[in-house]
Amino acid sequence: MTGEQLLILFLLFALAALTAAVRRYRQSGCTTADMHMLAQRLNSLQSGENIPFTAEACSGDTALVVAGIRQLTEQLNETRQRLEQERRKAYYILDNMDSGLLVVDSGQVIRQCNSSVYNYFPIQEELVGCPLKTACGSAALHRAVQSALKNEVSSMLDLDLTDSSGVIVSARVTPVIGDLFGAENTISALVVLTNVSQSRQMERMRSEFIANVSHELKTPITAIQGFTELMTTGVVTDKAKKAEYLERIGEEARRMSNLIDDILRLSSLENKQTEEVYEQVELRPLCEDIFHSLEPIMQKRGITGEIVGAATYRAYPEDMQQLLKNLIENAVKYNRENGQVTVRISPDAYQCVIGVADTGIGIPLEHQSRIFERFYRVDKGRSKREGGTGLGLSIVKHITAKYGGQITLISRPEEGTSIRVTLPVRQ
Repeated sequence: MTGEQLLILFLLFALAALTAAVRRYRQSGCTTADMHMLAQRLNSLQSGENIPFTAEACSGDTALVVAGIRQLTEQLNETRQRLEQERRKAYYILDNMDSGLLVVDSGQVIRQCNSSVYNYFPIQEELVGCPLKTACGSAALHRAVQSALKNEVSSMLDLDLTDSSGVIVSARVTPVIGDLFGAENTISALVVLTNVSQSRQMERMRSEFIANVSHELKTPITAIQGFTELMTTGVVTDKAKKAEYLERIGEEARRMSNLIDDILRLSSLENKQTEEVYEQVELRPLCEDIFHSLEPIMQKRGITGEIVGAATYRAYPEDMQQLLKNLIENAVKYNRENGQVTVRISPDAYQCVIGVADTGIGIPLEHQSRIFERFYRVDKGRSKREGGTGLGLSIVKHITAKYGGQITLISRPEEGTSIRVTLPVRQ
């Protein structure tokens, strides 16, 4: 075979091989554009893009690869959506918590927080990335965080932030084990801040209340015991003295009984355990009855009383009786000789205003903000002489708050006192 024949045969063989290769390539259904598209889709899966999967029709092994990539893309997109939804839910819950939350790394740098933290640490700068000492200068909190980071010890403490944010905060510090912020931070500290101002104030008031009750009860009990011993031991033989001591014993017993009654009323108002039936209460007749019960004291001291106006208010009758009784009794007890007590009742469609004014000794300005506190007395000696329990105005305050009302006090020493209670009309 000549050289020319061999060349022609080789060319024919090469052409046949090329034709077969092209046929196989076409039968696979995959083009260069398809391969480029598949490479792009794989890159997009790695980058986190959420792009719908599209591809031209393929067959054979390439079609299986395309189907696998499509399924993987759909699964990854669904997973990303669920994770994004859970992330948004978690951030929504954290940002709407009343409690503040801080995550502090091993260098005591704040790495994460919710929006409520800014209520406790009112600083202008961003807290994330800020040292904990910059946000809060409490040495006790820094020690607790350090103990959590180094010794993995949880702790709870109170922080007095009244100077900066006006609250008392309970801080719970808990160690968090794990690589949250990098290999160098294998342990972090979680700080949860809760506003406990009200509960701490209630605890303080409860403690003061118990101490005051104990003191107030001890005085009449001691007096009763003393007078009783004098009479039973035979030391006192004079009939006039015995009668005087018996009268004193009766006064102290009444004082103790009044104190217990007022404590029970306060407890009932605070706990709201009593079933109450509201009805239309005529206020003017109530005032008349109270003035009538105080008539012996008023006549003895030359005090006159006047009632201006009338109204019907829907309430629990006992509440209105106690409110008016305490206001009018105070106006009489702390009045001057030949003084005047005036009760004004002014109703309209929206509210009922009850004002009680006297011409008495008045209240110094420095005491006016505290006279509605339990057991607070401006003149302790006079209050005890008049038989006051120190709870009258506190009862008035609680009843007013119960009906959503307001109290206004106007008083000048040696000129008199005016207390006005405004009660909204109840349907």
